[in-house]
Amino acid sequence: MIILKRYKVTDINKFKRFIFLTTLLIGFIFTSFINAYSKDISQFDYITIQEGDTLWSIAANYSSNKDIREVIYHISKVNNIHNSHIYPGDIIKVPLN
Repeated sequence: MIILKRYKVTDINKFKRFIFLTTLLIGFIFTSFINAYSKDISQFDYITIQEGDTLWSIAANYSSNKDIREVIYHISKVNNIHNSHIYPGDIIKVPLN
């Protein structure tokens, strides 16, 4: 047997405050998820491999103050490169951040 309760609003100001705070909380949670997701999205530069290019030389051009080995790792991970073989004409994505 289900017992239904009826709720009466005795103080309209408390009810309005409750609705406002609930809406504010839901909006805050929603924007937090959006911000967390947007930080995971990287920007890429697309490079066409030329004769003589290596992952090391490409990483050296894009690593401002990072370790080149770390940049090579990220380039390899993004492009699913399991070894260091790249060929002229290949197009690879280089993470900018």
